[in-house]
Amino acid sequence: MSEIRQDRMTGRWVVIAPERGRRPRQWHRCESEAKSAAPFDSACPFCPGNERLLPGIIEEVRSHKVPGWRTRVVPNKYPVLRSEHGSAPMGESTGPVRAGYGYHEVIVETARHDADFTTLSDIDLNAVVRTYRQRYVELISRPKVKVVLVFRNRGRGGGASLVHPHSQVIAIGMMPPQLSAAFAWARSYYAGQGRCVTCEELERELADGRRVVEATKHFLVVVPFAAASPFELSILPRRHQASIAQCDDTELAELGRILQRALRRLNAVLHKPSYNYVIEAGAAEHADAPYSHWRLRIVPDLVTPGGFELGAGLPINPSRPEEDAGILRAEAIPARGRVK
Repeated sequence: MSEIRQDRMTGRWVVIAPERGRRPRQWHRCESEAKSAAPFDSACPFCPGNERLLPGIIEEVRSHKVPGWRTRVVPNKYPVLRSEHGSAPMGESTGPVRAGYGYHEVIVETARHDADFTTLSDIDLNAVVRTYRQRYVELISRPKVKVVLVFRNRGRGGGASLVHPHSQVIAIGMMPPQLSAAFAWARSYYAGQGRCVTCEELERELADGRRVVEATKHFLVVVPFAAASPFELSILPRRHQASIAQCDDTELAELGRILQRALRRLNAVLHKPSYNYVIEAGAAEHADAPYSHWRLRIVPDLVTPGGFELGAGLPINPSRPEEDAGILRAEAIPARGRVK
């Protein structure tokens, strides 16, 4: 039977319609581009030795091994937003318009072209998540920046244009409507109940257990009660933290490992799907708010919105979150693959 569920952390509504779904074995989408990846690609701007193809290098996490770095941050060559054009809108307009002010960076996660987040060593994972925190801290402090989002697009279905493992960071000079609504929901709940709604949801999910995929000392991995997509996952810090800036080094190290395990579970169940993940709740205005609680949201590319979703603004999830969590929880985490 279908249900309309509300995400208790954001206030958003979702239609859960499992009778429209298919069994998990039918969700498989393999990534053909991974089969042909080589350790080095002479045309790839992220491979070491191809620095001439980059618009610049912002920072690196250094390594004593060749090529001398673990992660590298570079400007996006085709940015969504630009800081140098943030003073005034350009061109004619017949409606409200703002300058496209902001910053758009790429985090190259490894020097190996044929690697994947699921194959990185613990040292390399730690370098990636530390870079996430560093870029957030740096960009959120800049004048006029309102929100910083760290995200990863994997595979064609996830919107990735390059195979080389990388994430992105966008800092924007306005509050996006979806985030604004989520913050307003959390602030209203805190004003009425005196508690962070996400902290309360963490306790509820731990007590219920049906949607929990993994629980560690510092993080909880769940299929959300109102998941908008099959096998959607949220990674939530168990200690109240408004943003990833408040995540200490011990927590960051655990975040890298638990994120990798979550992606390996998805790979095993869904045969290496395209996906997107994003670190949410990174706003300057709510940097220390007692109601702001960040999460990392992973959404496999398994469904395409139809006319109803576009018209009503209600996602349809053809999968029951409790069943998805059970499948992922029962999956033996595959051994970490290694590039040769």
